[in-house]
Amino acid sequence: MAFKDIVGNDRVKKIMCKALQREKVPNSILFCGQEGVGKKELALVLAKAMNCEQKKDDACEICASCRAIHTGNFPDVLEIHPEKNKIKIEQMRNLRHIAYLKPMVGRKRAFIVVEAEKMTGEAANSLLKILEEPPLFSHIILITHNPFLIIPTIKSRCQILNFSPVSREDIEKILVEKGYESEKAKIISLLVRGNLRNALSLEWEEVEDRRKRAWQLFLSLIGKGNMAFFLRNYPFSQRALVKEEWEQVLEILSSFCRDLILVKEKSDVSLLINPDYREEISKIERLLSLEWIIHCLEKIDYVISGFQKNLNVNLLFSSFFSNYKEWEYV
Repeated sequence: MAFKDIVGNDRVKKIMCKALQREKVPNSILFCGQEGVGKKELALVLAKAMNCEQKKDDACEICASCRAIHTGNFPDVLEIHPEKNKIKIEQMRNLRHIAYLKPMVGRKRAFIVVEAEKMTGEAANSLLKILEEPPLFSHIILITHNPFLIIPTIKSRCQILNFSPVSREDIEKILVEKGYESEKAKIISLLVRGNLRNALSLEWEEVEDRRKRAWQLFLSLIGKGNMAFFLRNYPFSQRALVKEEWEQVLEILSSFCRDLILVKEKSDVSLLINPDYREEISKIERLLSLEWIIHCLEKIDYVISGFQKNLNVNLLFSSFFSNYKEWEYV
């Protein structure tokens, strides 16, 4: 994989290419952005480019160094992942020890710290010591989807690069290339909010099943039984449901709200996210006020944003669902 193989975030790729050309790649970098947008992939390409035997500003994918890094067999490029959901002080001490040793076979050492927000306080303080005086031949790339959990003293010593969500058009194009029908690719691309990894992992049957369940959830929320009716009739209301699945359900709910606004405002129906639900949406839009729909959309977006910030899931849902007892929708 080279820079051209990473979808989206052209601005970040250009910054990295220029830094490579000038031989001024920062020793400490923080990649920030939502999950599934290519942060780790770009970090690996950067590590390849710094050690590539044929190119200066990209990975050739042919030389021995590029191939070894791709397979995870290059001793000067190390990935650090959380152990039992934490990055511990021992891992950072080991990083510091190796970082001061000259590269074994490459020109540069690269340490890719995945989910850096999961560093313990002790681990973060240990890492801080090497960020203050990094050796010229070692580069530390921190990857996080939640920069708010990275301590300020670490952020202040890193070059921060913010990744954008992958565009809907790019996701749709990739899905079509993989064999999806155009309409199905469009629906998935609109539901994943720029998370390419999520889009590629979804099966259409799974998406369709969740859309049906989410529509029933939505009907329950606007029905007279409100929350009690929803809890009795929506199978995904179990607490065991993982956060990622709940997020997908809420994304689908959000898409129904947006379609309701389009229909209510007599906008172009070709813009519907769920065109196959047009008839059902038209039947209920007259029952709901525009204010109710917008408020519902705001609450959904608030919960999804809370997920991304690792806020307490139970509190988020308690706040979200309790509101339906108070809203007037007619």
